[in-house]
Amino acid sequence: MTLGAFSTAVGSSPRWVQNAFAALRLPRPYSVPAARRLALARELRKVCGMPLVEAHPLASRILLRPLERQRWERSNPDGSVLLAVDLERFLSTFAVRLSLSCTLYAERVRGRPARPRSSGISLAREWGVDIGLLESSLRRSPGERVRKLDEDVSFVRSMRVRRAAPLRGRNSPR
Repeated sequence: MTLGAFSTAVGSSPRWVQNAFAALRLPRPYSVPAARRLALARELRKVCGMPLVEAHPLASRILLRPLERQRWERSNPDGSVLLAVDLERFLSTFAVRLSLSCTLYAERVRGRPARPRSSGISLAREWGVDIGLLESSLRRSPGERVRKLDEDVSFVRSMRVRRAAPLRGRNSPR
């Protein structure tokens, strides 16, 4: 995953992602789980005003919850402050951004499109070439093919016309 694709999945600029990685001292390989954690940490930071250094571990804990619990809630002991995260909605929004990043930053195919390859035999048939002799030859064993080739060579040699020696006349050079 490239920096551009990662930042699109997180929903921020590439510069913000680089700064976040530096602040959190995260390793560089960009991955989908890391993008999901950073996207949730970014939302927690933006909505709650929580520092990113505290929001990132909290985002990791929230995302570890199984999806049976679609809502994550924490409150203080007297219940006056409640923090709730709708995981289903967050994951749905993240999936849309991830899809967008995969579409925008897909690997580009270079050069001309490859021609569809077809077998030479099917092409010959399409052009009306009779390939029966070729197929019957390929059904033979290698020894039979060599024997047949030797017979053909001896036949061709016997059919050659031998040239007579040139006549030397009065005007021929010596």
